[in-house]
Amino acid sequence: MTDTMEARSMAATVTRSTIIIAIGLALSFGIPPVLRALGLHDLSKQILGQYGFYELYIASGFVLIFFAVMAMWRAGLGRALVELGIAHLSPLGCLVCLVAVVAAFAVLLLAGAKWTPQPADSLLIFGVIGPFVEEVLFRGFLFRQMRRWAGAPFWVAAILSSLLFGAGHFEQGDSLANAVMNSTITFAGGVLFCWLTERWGSIWPGFMIHAGLNLLWSVYTLGNNAVGGEMGNVARIATIVVAIALTRRLTTTPSAQPSG
Repeated sequence: MTDTMEARSMAATVTRSTIIIAIGLALSFGIPPVLRALGLHDLSKQILGQYGFYELYIASGFVLIFFAVMAMWRAGLGRALVELGIAHLSPLGCLVCLVAVVAAFAVLLLAGAKWTPQPADSLLIFGVIGPFVEEVLFRGFLFRQMRRWAGAPFWVAAILSSLLFGAGHFEQGDSLANAVMNSTITFAGGVLFCWLTERWGSIWPGFMIHAGLNLLWSVYTLGNNAVGGEMGNVARIATIVVAIALTRRLTTTPSAQPSG
């Protein structure tokens, strides 16, 4: 490849990555203010209930994500499901990550953690739906499209998508120091989920860990955000170690994805 071709390829990667990041920023931070400006905040809660606005935000985001991916690849819904890492279920990867979550559960049991029943709708929203939406947006859209559509290197795509993932959790801190720590931990988790997505070719293994830890955090009341306490962090480390060890053992490093 000549220097001119390399420069053009780099310019195309930067341009496409910038487009993806801009769309990701709009999806992450732009939709809620627009919905509020349209007067849908209170109305959605009146119609759909306590989590109505969040559900409306999710639905709006999903529609925009799928339209964006179909436009980028000039393809239909089926291709969008493939590109977002949803179509490939990766049963072995999901099993590996389920085992990793069980490792965290075992740590909590051995530490004598107290089980606290939580409302079913809260567990569904924050323990299942929330993680799925975040995996689709940050790993399926931001990370995978920077890799596959823009042709960005793994670490560039992983770091940029995870920075947005961490920034999206900044407001969950109850102080500046706690918010910074929460975003930092979330950023590191985002990089892990990107790596799992890359190795397994699917967002589902990362979702298993994301949802599993969220559910454990809720039912064992390990903290109001990702920072947690000593017990929660030991459990989280156990999950990370098991997930990385088994994934490295059972997968090979994939080659860089060509841009479309």
